[in-house]
Amino acid sequence: MANYIETQRFHCSNAAGRDYIVIEQARAPRFEPNPRVVDYVTEDGDVAERLDDQSFLLLISNEIIRVS
Repeated sequence: MANYIETQRFHCSNAAGRDYIVIEQARAPRFEPNPRVVDYVTEDGDVAERLDDQSFLLLISNEIIRVS
């Protein structure tokens, strides 16, 4: 199982004004150097995909949230 370390947090909101915190996590190398793998999740555990510098897509709900 991979270990992840939190590298950054983004404050985001949807079109209706609901606030989200998106957490960027990088895979921590264990025994050998691997290419950096970054995942994004919300504080509620929803998986997110980074679209660009200012927006994320919540994968289950297909909702776009913007960095505020």
